[in-house]
Amino acid sequence: MNWDEFDKEMRELQSRIDWRPDIICGIARGGVIPATILSKRMKVKDMFTLSLDRQGERKISAFAIVDISGKKILLVEDMLETGRGLIAGKKFLEERGAEVRTACLYTMPKSEIVPDFFLRQFPDVQHFPWE
Repeated sequence: MNWDEFDKEMRELQSRIDWRPDIICGIARGGVIPATILSKRMKVKDMFTLSLDRQGERKISAFAIVDISGKKILLVEDMLETGRGLIAGKKFLEERGAEVRTACLYTMPKSEIVPDFFLRQFPDVQHFPWE
């Protein structure tokens, strides 16, 4: 995938998001670029990242915002393989009182979660321009 193809896919993903978040959150690393683009295009000024410890059980290792209670958050990844990072991030944010919806470009059949907004499923890992 090149940058032009990525841009086209991001526009398609954005067109499917029929929900207005207060905050957009990208899961580091892969979700940061899609989250940044969605934040700009959707005119959502508040954006942050979640960092996960991906060894064994997924745990949040870095989080910067203190009070998210009552906020609507769009949690973004680039592609879900197992989806465990998205599951952990969603749980973490919901436990702090946020209403969370999820988005990614692609999923794989083995993913343990179906995001609220995504484009399509692939049988193998897709590669993005920043990789």
